[in-house]
Amino acid sequence: MRAALGPNDYGAATATAETRDLFPRLWHFVGFLDEVAAPDGYLVRTIAGVPVVVQRFDDDIRAFRDVCSHRYARLHATDSGQGPLRCPYHGWTYNRDGVPMGIPGNDACFHLDRADKAALALARYEVAARGRFIFVRLVPGGAPLDEWLGPLGTWLDAVSDGFAAPFSQAPLDWRADWKMGMENVLEVYHVDAVHPETFRTVTEGAWICAEHGPHSTGTIGLTAETRRWWDGVAKRLKLTPLTRFTNYDHAIIFPNLAIGLTAGLMASVQTYEPVYGPDGGVQPGRSTLRYRLSLARQQPGASAAARAGVEAHLADFNRRLLAEDQTVAEAAWAGTMQMDRPALLGGNEGRIRAFHAAWLREMGR
Repeated sequence: MRAALGPNDYGAATATAETRDLFPRLWHFVGFLDEVAAPDGYLVRTIAGVPVVVQRFDDDIRAFRDVCSHRYARLHATDSGQGPLRCPYHGWTYNRDGVPMGIPGNDACFHLDRADKAALALARYEVAARGRFIFVRLVPGGAPLDEWLGPLGTWLDAVSDGFAAPFSQAPLDWRADWKMGMENVLEVYHVDAVHPETFRTVTEGAWICAEHGPHSTGTIGLTAETRRWWDGVAKRLKLTPLTRFTNYDHAIIFPNLAIGLTAGLMASVQTYEPVYGPDGGVQPGRSTLRYRLSLARQQPGASAAARAGVEAHLADFNRRLLAEDQTVAEAAWAGTMQMDRPALLGGNEGRIRAFHAAWLREMGR
């Protein structure tokens, strides 16, 4: 089996194959339980070209294709919000099984009985949560979520228990294949050249890595100045750190979820997602980076103004860091399209090699 991906593995044919053979079979992180905690709360994401809605029904959440069975309008106009599973075009309303039970004018115009309605049920998908993290899988039959996560399930437990709701989050459009984004977060070899005034100023030492099936982790130390700054923030904001994580600790959950923890006091949750057109066709060389930043949970009595100031500083730092990453990832993707051999991976890029091995295995190559 090849040790590294070649240029064809980032091109249009491969992007189409991933949409057909890779993404439908795997668990995908789509959001947090917090985001669908309210009555009728929902999230909409696109997985393998399929628009998927995760919808709350009382004490349960379900996942369906976000397309009305009548004239195929999208059921929700926004990526998240609060409202019933109801088509905005003609008012068809769906129950927790995805069956259209509320059809305006049914008796006069459609004459649909219970069996007819059941036959028009929305396509339903597997949905599961680990801690506050929600995952969806389009094709059933693989490993249950906890089995798929393996030891990294405890990472999700820790982030779920120890961190507040995100204070900064956004989607960013990248002109690069999604794998380029993942490769970029899997090594710190580029830090000196790309991040001399951002990430390099807060970390030091060697990158200690481990593989966990298709997933992996990495840890690098924090500078003494960075530790003092975070100690001051924790004291001033009355934050409770996760004592298990004291450095910059990073995990990826295959295929496209990355989590970075800084001093056990800040979590950065990222996904690198392919971009699809309205027909579900993938747009090669495009990806969406969704990031979410959260601080550790706060004890009562902390200053709201002080917290807002820290969050603004961290959000700005993160924007600068991601802008630097975007520039080099886009340049690397453009350069890859000009080559005819795999990239050369050094000993300090072992997590990329492990990621490539997982991708090749899941793609059957």
